[in-house]
Amino acid sequence: MKKKVLKKREINLLNIIEEEIKQNSIRQGFSKNLIKYTKKIIKKKTNEHKDFTDIPFVTIDGEDSKDFDDAVWANYEKEKTKIMIAISDVSHFVSENDPLDLEAKKRGNSFYFPDRVIPMFPSEISNDICSLVPKKKRKCIIIEVNFQNDNFKDFKIHRAIIRSVARLTYKEVEEIYTTKSIRNKHFNLISNLYETYFMLKKKAEERGKIFFFSEEYKIILTSNEDFDLKKKVSYQSYKLIEEFMVLANSVIGNFLKTNKITSLFRNHEKPSKEKIFNLKKIINENNIDFSSNFQNQKDFNDLLKKIKKKKNLFFFNEILLKSQSKAYYNEKNKGHFGLSINDYVHFTSPIRRYSDLVVHRNLIGAYFSNQKKKKLMISDHLNLQEKKADYMERRIMERACSIYLRKKTRYEFYGFVDAVESFGIFIKAIDYPFSGLARLKSFNFKSKVKSGDNIFKVGQIVKFKIKRNNIHNGKILLEKIKLVEKNEKF
Repeated sequence: MKKKVLKKREINLLNIIEEEIKQNSIRQGFSKNLIKYTKKIIKKKTNEHKDFTDIPFVTIDGEDSKDFDDAVWANYEKEKTKIMIAISDVSHFVSENDPLDLEAKKRGNSFYFPDRVIPMFPSEISNDICSLVPKKKRKCIIIEVNFQNDNFKDFKIHRAIIRSVARLTYKEVEEIYTTKSIRNKHFNLISNLYETYFMLKKKAEERGKIFFFSEEYKIILTSNEDFDLKKKVSYQSYKLIEEFMVLANSVIGNFLKTNKITSLFRNHEKPSKEKIFNLKKIINENNIDFSSNFQNQKDFNDLLKKIKKKKNLFFFNEILLKSQSKAYYNEKNKGHFGLSINDYVHFTSPIRRYSDLVVHRNLIGAYFSNQKKKKLMISDHLNLQEKKADYMERRIMERACSIYLRKKTRYEFYGFVDAVESFGIFIKAIDYPFSGLARLKSFNFKSKVKSGDNIFKVGQIVKFKIKRNNIHNGKILLEKIKLVEKNEKF
């Protein structure tokens, strides 16, 4: 009798995603009772929401987005500018400690993958009744902000009903504005949004926001078995929405702080002394003419402007990003260093982040009812869930890249030294989203590693070959590391 030979399961992207979901114990699906409960509350009526359906709000999101939790409108005139940012009023439907709330609290946030979304709320909430889909009346919280002569004047908060006039994409908005498509029915609004964005960006520059620039990659499914890796297009329209959301988050953060309302703040502290020390060392070792203590945002922006002008220093943006502290949630307000804002919260995504829903409840209680919440005691859990989402995204990209590289015939790659350890050096590829380790028979010399006739240090541009590519764990070993000559093109 012949023995059956069991084939080893072929590793593909979908297998990898399933593994990561299971290994990280991500809650999937919703119980029948919860779905039944959801269907009862979606018809919940209100007398608290004013009619704002005459304002032609639009949503601007990615092409594959389904949960639209923010819509925008603006009228720009230098002497008098009005901005309205409408955020889905999830708190109207989801009450504190009801079955939906308890489940959302456990999840902490929605989890996004190349082939699916594991939402914080059932699709009846996230993609329908709370999603600001066009032509449908939706309940929102509106932040109305007024500027005079490009200076902040005042703000109002409304619980309102809106009707979005269009679901626009970043690409679509960019094309309408840059090609001056005046025949497009949304052209005037889009022009107003851009003019308002330019004003907000200028204000951000004046207060000292750090403007990092980085290339991000996206996994694009081409079939159930195959995918492609593409660089994300950096649309100006994406930055437009970012500045509008930052405005809303900062206005709400300031209101909560000023009125001593207990809530969840989004903190981003200045870099630690150790990170600044390491950053200065890397600057000196790369002979960059720049001396600074990096105690404020201006120092980082000055260096970013300097490295933008020199092609061989482009990698330094990544090094500056690594020098930053990790943002986190906490009841104590520490400010946001990167944005240069003293009081900052996450308020604009209550469909996909539980932190934002908490802030909504704190704001509504304080602004409309003069009620103050007690201590929250939830920040640690939300930080953990956010960290888990970031970890999974990174792991899936690493393993997907390992599979992707197997199909490439390219023999030699370019990258820069990202870190130096006693056992070798880590190199980040330039043209692909992967890093690898070169184990060298070497000795430590401060932050340098000597191998043969070469001395490697953080920031150097190198070329290398792949020695081993483990698609099971996404780890890549490198070999034949060589310094790139000054005049060599890469």
